[in-house]
This record gives sequence, structure tokens and C-alpha cells, in this order.
Amino acid sequence: MQYGHGLLGSNHEIDAGNVRAMSNEHNVVHCATKWAGMAEDDIGNAAATLGDFSNFPTMADRLQQGVLNQIYLGRLMTRPGGLVDSDLFQRADLTPLIDTAHLDYDGNSQGGIMGAMLAAVSPDIERAVLGVTGINYSLLLPRSVDFDDYESIFKPAYPNDLDRVLILAATQMLWDRGEGGGYVQHLTADPYPGTPAKTVLLHVAYGDHQVTELSALIEARTIGATIHQPVAADGRWQEVEPGWGLAATSYPSTGSAIVVWDSGMAAIPFENLAPRDGDDSHEDPRRDPDVRTQKAGFLFDDTLIDVCGGEACTADHNP
Repeated sequence: MQYGHGLLGSNHEIDAGNVRAMSNEHNVVHCATKWAGMAEDDIGNAAATLGDFSNFPTMADRLQQGVLNQIYLGRLMTRPGGLVDSDLFQRADLTPLIDTAHLDYDGNSQGGIMGAMLAAVSPDIERAVLGVTGINYSLLLPRSVDFDDYESIFKPAYPNDLDRVLILAATQMLWDRGEGGGYVQHLTADPYPGTPAKTVLLHVAYGDHQVTELSALIEARTIGATIHQPVAADGRWQEVEPGWGLAATSYPSTGSAIVVWDSGMAAIPFENLAPRDGDDSHEDPRRDPDVRTQKAGFLFDDTLIDVCGGEACTADHNP
């Protein structure tokens, strides 16, 4: 399993408790590298860019390099002469400890956002789970509490509110070449030459303070995913038609789908603002054992199963 880390983080996220639990519960080996362009090494450049957006192409270029690095990691994980040939991954009789016949992907937050781009261009990844994901950073940033610290640099450099909105919108044309929004139209259909179409599962956290579920719904509609019904319990979902534009998932399913996980948090605001009421649900889906069971079936058995008993899906909240 190739793993994608969160915002401006590092490959060491695979040491997190939820990733270890996934490994132990479902007998899977995780491997990760940094997302060049938006990893901890890139914080300085990100801060400099917020003060002068003419620097933004350096971020977009690095993000493309980051995806290329991820593709090479996948090759290293699965090809003869790669990691499996190391003594560390072999038994005493020199047979491999790891099954390298299939390469799957699991990423959360930034790893879910960038994972859409990686899955679309990877010649090796077969199936992907994109956790608390979405597309179009120009939509995501103003609706994320994660942007607070970075806006403290952005706002003094560009004090006019309208200027900042227009800058993010214009910048998206560059960002498209370095994030999932520019690639999802080739993710599950119309694949790039030499690259198979992928099957993906989108996991969403209701009331997410960091990655708005609106962006995941846009992604789901773009890739033709089905949606778990009921989307949420009565009175919880704000759409007039819950899951508008998406067909209901018929279980067991072999196609792409989106599932909303509700851990009881407050609904997101309609305005172009970050949610701030109550606790954040951002990490709740990945920490729930039922979610991990669904991910394992989807990735390893090529089948999406209903772990919610025909009801709205709920996750435990772990503040």
C-alpha cells in the first residue's frame, strides 16, 4: 500500500496510530515518501509565495516532481530489484515476505487531494482510497481552518478581500497542473495513454473543518461515483436532494463511490468560510475500525461493502 501524507507533512505519517491499525488489522505493508511541493521541506517556499504570488509556478512545478517521485516509489515497491529484494523483506530461505502483485493507494487530507492526481497518472496503482479529499485548492483554502496561519502572510501582502479571491481563482489555472483538480477527468474514465482507468473510493467527514465536503461532492460528480444512501441521518444533511447528481450505491459494488461519515459534528457554513463550531471531524473516518474494514474490502477484495447496515454511516469521534 502506498500512503499519502497530509498538509505540509512528511512520510513519517505512516507511523500514526490509524495507519498502524490498518496495517495490523488487514495485513498490509505501507510505504510513503514526501509530497515534494507541499511537504515539510516546502513550508518556506509556501510562505514566500503567499507574500508574492508571482512565485507560485515554483510550487506547481514541485508538485509535479512530487507525483513523479510517488510513481517511482510505487515501482520500487513492486518491481524486481526493488525493496522486496532487500534482506529486510525476505525470509531465511530468501522468499519475499511481501506480496508485490498489486499496488494500491491510501491517502488522507492532502494525501487524498493529491492522490487523485497520482492515481490518474500512475501506470501501476490499481485502486485508491482518497480520504477526506476534494479538488480545487482555490475552493478548499478559504473554507479550511488550516489556512489561518498562511492567510496571516497572504492578507498583509494583498489586503483587499476581492484581490485575494481573484488571485486564488487565477492561480488555480496553474495549480491544475499540480493537484487532483486538473486530472480527475481522466481518473475513472478516458484514461491517459498507457495508464489504466482507476476505481476509487472517496471518504468524507461530515462537518470537516479542514477539507470541505463540498469539494469531495464536486469530485464525486466529476468521476461518476455513486453515493452511499442515506447520505446522512434525517435532518443532518443540508442539500435539498441529498447526494444530488449521484446515483445510490448498490452493494456489493465494484465501482467508484463516495461515503459520508458522520461523527456528530456541526454542519459546515454555506458561506465561503471555514467551519469553526465545535470539534473537528477531519480525522474521525480514518480512526474508525468500520471505515478501515470498508477500505480493506475495497482495495484487497475489489469489492465495496456496506459496513453501515443500510443506515447512514457514522464514525466514532476521537478528539
